[in-house]
Amino acid sequence: MKSFYKSTHWFWVISRILIVLMFIISMVQIGSDGLLRGQDALLVNGVSMVGTIVLATLAIIEIARGTKPTWLRIIGGLFMVLFGLGLCVLLASGMVRGGLVLLLFLFIVWFLLAGVRDFVVR
Repeated sequence: MKSFYKSTHWFWVISRILIVLMFIISMVQIGSDGLLRGQDALLVNGVSMVGTIVLATLAIIEIARGTKPTWLRIIGGLFMVLFGLGLCVLLASGMVRGGLVLLLFLFIVWFLLAGVRDFVVR
């Protein structure tokens, strides 16, 4: 598994940057809809913001080829894996239909592999 992740290093770095951009766009869109509807939306947006900051920090460290702190890798990997599992719940609940199911499945695999990478590669 380590050799797979090491041979595709730049793919995962670019993926992390794209994921950070997706989360930023999502948070801006939610924020532009007006006031948050409830505490659950505030919680989800807050967790997404913290996760985005952690992922952006990890991406910057990887571009600079620096040493990533273990605690930061664990938080980033856990965030990605939990987000992937959350997408699994979305898929299992049947809220997504049609051609988007395949796209959602690819996102699930992408997030889970990106999260596992933080636990495997140092």
